[in-house]
Amino acid sequence: MAKEGVKFLYGSAVVIGAIAAIQYFSRQKRLLKDISISNTSLDWQTILSGLISSQSAADIQGIPLTLSVVNNSDIDVIIKDADLDVSVDGISIGVVSLDDEEEIKLSKNSETQLDLSIKITVTDWLSLGVAILSGSNVYKIRGNFVISASIFETLSYPYLLVMSGNQITEEVSGS
Repeated sequence: MAKEGVKFLYGSAVVIGAIAAIQYFSRQKRLLKDISISNTSLDWQTILSGLISSQSAADIQGIPLTLSVVNNSDIDVIIKDADLDVSVDGISIGVVSLDDEEEIKLSKNSETQLDLSIKITVTDWLSLGVAILSGSNVYKIRGNFVISASIFETLSYPYLLVMSGNQITEEVSGS
């Protein structure tokens, strides 16, 4: 009789623990949906166009890229990594990432400016030159931010920016 009571207690504890864990993770995921990332400056596109046209982009270490991150959730989160690809007319021209050991803390209900850098990684200069000369170009920044809400949960947070000429035609952050 006592063994059945102990089994019932252990079983109840496991069920309650599982329910609490599921609620915790679903709450964390909902809170991360309250984060938005947006482009705040078009300077990067103008600088990049000028450098590519003047054929001096290979000598540049990085082009400044400023993104605004708004955390409307009730928890602090940490941006652990950024893995973004920059392309012109489908030709990859650079990458954006955080420094190796850099993490950015976003306080709850706050807005932060991320000062990043586009590192030029062009391998096919001929195709890029032809694309630039063809006229109206489409610039894209596409990739993911790795955002952590706790030591238990890290989410991949997608970001996409599409520009045609000097106009943003599409910007999507989050799922």
